[in-house]
Amino acid sequence: MTRDEESGFSLLELMVVVAIVAILAAVVIPNWTREGRNKKYDPEISAMFTEISVKEDQYKMEQGNGAYLAAAQCPGAPVPAGADWNAACNSVAGWSSINVNATESKIMCTYEVQAGCAGATCTAATVPAPPVGAVPATLAGAWFFIVARCDMDSNGGTFATFVMSSWDTKQQQLNYGS
Repeated sequence: MTRDEESGFSLLELMVVVAIVAILAAVVIPNWTREGRNKKYDPEISAMFTEISVKEDQYKMEQGNGAYLAAAQCPGAPVPAGADWNAACNSVAGWSSINVNATESKIMCTYEVQAGCAGATCTAATVPAPPVGAVPATLAGAWFFIVARCDMDSNGGTFATFVMSSWDTKQQQLNYGS
């Protein structure tokens, strides 16, 4: 084999390796970028769900006479750049009563609490269906669920929706990363 033939094989091998790396980069980089973008929402949602559920339980025990408190969606729309929770939500009915302290200085998602059935046995027919997850056939006493909506792709289209409820504290998700 001549020296030119050897370098030809080396060049061919190098071209194959470069092609493989390019294909992997074309597949991996967009996925990695999307996952990185999505993961920035996870800490906020988990922390806010915990904060809101703790404040709801405190309200139920201290002021609510066994009832949770509903709170309207706040802020009015998801803000991918982040919104000041204290300025936007602490004066809104419901939120001011349960005194939620934002876990981050800028909140990117909206939060809403639906609540009901204090002092009564609820059935799935009397509880509005959350956007994600199912309502048990019966609930003993008061209930709440928290809904978070996030504009994860920053285009105002399909929002990712997250739900946590008093009957199932596992975080449910819909359109995550869409």
